[in-house]
Amino acid sequence: MILLDVGLQKPAAGDPVPIVRTPDGRALTLESCLQQLATHPGRWGIHVHIAEPTALRPSLATLATLSALGHLSRPVWVGATVSHGSFMVPGYVTGRELLTAVAEVFPHVTVAPGWPEEVLGSGYREQLLTDMLELCQGLWQPVSFQLQAGPLAQSPAGVVARLLEASPRATVTVEHSPGRGLYASVRAALLAARAVKKTRVYYRLPQSYRQDLLADVGTH
Repeated sequence: MILLDVGLQKPAAGDPVPIVRTPDGRALTLESCLQQLATHPGRWGIHVHIAEPTALRPSLATLATLSALGHLSRPVWVGATVSHGSFMVPGYVTGRELLTAVAEVFPHVTVAPGWPEEVLGSGYREQLLTDMLELCQGLWQPVSFQLQAGPLAQSPAGVVARLLEASPRATVTVEHSPGRGLYASVRAALLAARAVKKTRVYYRLPQSYRQDLLADVGTH
């Protein structure tokens, strides 16, 4: 997936517009970014990650407009760190608002919710899973639950299996970055997730970590 972290910027005149920050610090509008991707067809989908709650509906509106114009041929995921139930944390979009906005503005997406870091100190506890599954119950869209490898490594066995059991179309995405620990600290969790159902487990890892994982997969 091509990950786009989307915020909101208020221009000198007019309504606020969704923007994507580039690695070099520039700000592109989400619309121009998606239009550029449309000129380079590829097999990778687009993951629009809502980094600011106020960017949710404007981002979905942009997706709906480009889709209607035929400029959105890639699969699209829309995700956010959400606040709900036992992981109700101020400052994040609520889980209900994410699902309501998707349903009302642009429903033709994979929904990709994640848990706030503030509640993951003890890993993915039972109630965190129960509340997320309750939130997503009955959705007709595919869902990809966003998991962090560090907390997953601290969690009881069975987290990935339980999430995948929610629906035949459910997947999980496990992410990790160098700032959150060495590959060795999450190696067992990454391999265990893959062992559950490798075709329904995705990874978002730095290149060196991907190489380490591929090397491990080749020996297991």
